[in-house]
Amino acid sequence: MKKLIAAAVASSMTAFAMADISITGDAKYEYDLTDSNGTKTTTANTEAHINFTGKSGDTTYVAKFQLVDNGAGTSGGDFDLEDNYITTSVAGIGIKAGDYASSNAALAGEIEDGGRSHGKVTMSYKLGDVNLYAGNGGSSSSNFGADKGINNNMFAGASTTVNGQTIHVKKNSDERDSFGIKGSVGGVNYRYEAIDDNGAASTITAGEADYVELSTTVSGLTVQYARLDADNATLLTEADSAVFAIEAGGISGSTGQDQIAISTTVDGNKVTLKNGSVEKALSSNTKDQDYTQLSVSRALSSGATAVVTYTDKDLATGDHQNLEIELNVAF
Repeated sequence: MKKLIAAAVASSMTAFAMADISITGDAKYEYDLTDSNGTKTTTANTEAHINFTGKSGDTTYVAKFQLVDNGAGTSGGDFDLEDNYITTSVAGIGIKAGDYASSNAALAGEIEDGGRSHGKVTMSYKLGDVNLYAGNGGSSSSNFGADKGINNNMFAGASTTVNGQTIHVKKNSDERDSFGIKGSVGGVNYRYEAIDDNGAASTITAGEADYVELSTTVSGLTVQYARLDADNATLLTEADSAVFAIEAGGISGSTGQDQIAISTTVDGNKVTLKNGSVEKALSSNTKDQDYTQLSVSRALSSGATAVVTYTDKDLATGDHQNLEIELNVAF
């Protein structure tokens, strides 16, 4: 009996020792002061992301939670399970299954929203220098209207790198195809992405859209030019990218924008200036919206990062000014 008990204890201790569980995340506090044509308002918001990761061999489980409190008490709070998926591999094929969204860095990420969905599956395989993948977008897809079943939500793609240039092609769905290429030539980084949609989904009008990005760094000064252009506004659905200060995809009727960004580091402070224009954003889509944004961030000795952002943009009549003070931390 003693041997059986010892064996059981040893077995449980081994299982515990082999467990690989980690918790990471980030949190931020935001304070906003807005002056819109002389009308001043203030808001405050606290947001956090908690990520749980469990590993066993080549299999990983990920759960990502979002907690938001806009200062209105329990009635204004929000708690969401954003991502909930498993990754593993079978016979050299990588499998990702569950609830998740494509990142902004994915192909056509500045044009279309990632489209988090339920029951999504992606399978990937490396064939020589070519990365192949295919999957199903799940039970819903915000980019292509109402769910039409497994065929409409199927996607497939391939990417490879040739002489330092990455080429990517993708069949997003029955309605949409996309292409992308990025790399560097003569010290200038470039990125080009394009989509072609046949307009079969109820919320999309047929047409094409593309994104162009050029950047270079000289003597510690980074200069970036970015442009977004679409045949019609329904093709643009990304409203939360890291590139643009104001998103054309978040403005109904806008068909694109262009922006110049300059960034550098001064005495430990990262300073970024963005100046651009959103096409057809004002006066019932007949007038462009110009904007300027200045952002300064600094890593603090406490482990947090302080960010101060000032944005000035045109309105149909007058202008809109916003001052945002943010304190964030990653763990």
